[in-house]
Amino acid sequence: MRVPRWLPRPSARRRPDGFPELIGQARRGLDRLGLRGRFTADRLHEAMQAHRGRPVHLLARPLPAGGPHGLWVAGRDADYVFYPAAASPVRRHVIVGHEYGHMLFDDVAPAAVAAPAFRSRSSYEELPERRAEIFGTLVAQRITDWSWPPSQATDGDEAALQRLTGLLESTDESG
Repeated sequence: MRVPRWLPRPSARRRPDGFPELIGQARRGLDRLGLRGRFTADRLHEAMQAHRGRPVHLLARPLPAGGPHGLWVAGRDADYVFYPAAASPVRRHVIVGHEYGHMLFDDVAPAAVAAPAFRSRSSYEELPERRAEIFGTLVAQRITDWSWPPSQATDGDEAALQRLTGLLESTDESG
């Protein structure tokens, strides 16, 4: 059978470079967490805390416009994942899953005490960002319920968020 000239050749319809490998890494990451097939948000949260060996606090907060959609901060004794309070359930799972992907693949997080070293990421050109986004998408596809553990804020969490918000807002103004 002859393919008409106006149709792309099969090789031209490939996914972006490395995409199948990143999907494989995301699947293997969930397998490492003991999450094969479908799972609940609670089970994912418990598995991530066990993987990290410390508490992971999920904090729904208003995030600054132009800032990140989600943020993982590695504190001294716990991890903190900030996500937009107004996010829809699907978006929330993708965002939190994205930040969990960074944790799982040992990407670098902003430290609560070293916030000035934080660099906002806004594109998926970097491998860790593409990999984390694929992981977050896979999480959202496999979640069986659309609830999420309630936000567990402390005064220290609020102070860390205020420092990070100030940093993000000053970064927006300075370019």
